[in-house]
Amino acid sequence: MVPHRFSMINIAVCARKSNTCPAGAILGFSPCLFSWKEKFFAVWEGMASFIYITDVFCPWCFGFAPVMQKLAEEYGFPVRVLCGELVDEPTPTAKMGTPRLLAFFQRLSDTTGREISQGFFDLLKQENSVIMDSRRSALLMAALKKLVPGHALEQMETFQEVFYTQGRDVLDLAVQTDAASRWGVDASTLENALESEAVQQKAEAEMAEAEEILGDFVVYPSLFVKADDGTLHAVARGYAPYPEVKGKIEAALASSEAGQSEVSAYACGLDGSGCC
Repeated sequence: MVPHRFSMINIAVCARKSNTCPAGAILGFSPCLFSWKEKFFAVWEGMASFIYITDVFCPWCFGFAPVMQKLAEEYGFPVRVLCGELVDEPTPTAKMGTPRLLAFFQRLSDTTGREISQGFFDLLKQENSVIMDSRRSALLMAALKKLVPGHALEQMETFQEVFYTQGRDVLDLAVQTDAASRWGVDASTLENALESEAVQQKAEAEMAEAEEILGDFVVYPSLFVKADDGTLHAVARGYAPYPEVKGKIEAALASSEAGQSEVSAYACGLDGSGCC
């Protein structure tokens, strides 16, 4: 399969189970930039863990959140969250307000059981639409990881909900501060972290790490299990229901074979194209 790089409007995740959907955008990789990270991840040595590659603006990731939460609770593995680059150039939300995309969002809700709110659809109708930009949302996630480590999955899913269930601009500092207040983060502290060169470097590095892990098949969400022997197994490439992902995890943990394997998933293009 020839890899493709697409903008937000062209990226695809298929509506049927398939391994051949167009893939797009870029995800990233990172060295340790904070001393807490070395301490935090030191306990992961020799034990299984999840690596979850996702994006604040990814609708299928929003749909996958209950599955991911259930898996994290059931297995108790550490979850490492890496940000992708679904929106690889700033894109206004108004471009998502087409009849074809509105039908796509309904299909997504039918598939995942997660309702996208009227507030989000109202956001798509605004003349002065907000901008989506994955690099800026990755920076936000890196800042929150530094300020409140150990809550990365909750932080990611919180801002996906702010976007898809509240219809708010997740790149607006006031909105970010309001959501981050649940972790005791105030506006000045968050703003300083966002302006930190170290945080900016960490965000870039983690996006590079995600790209390294995904390889040529770039799709969101992507979930991997790192077995206790260090082997990395792909268990979800795009949205997949809980029983399917659980089965892939059990097979991965039982397997001693090295390397990554592609798995089936649900997905569909944000412009309704590329479905397979």
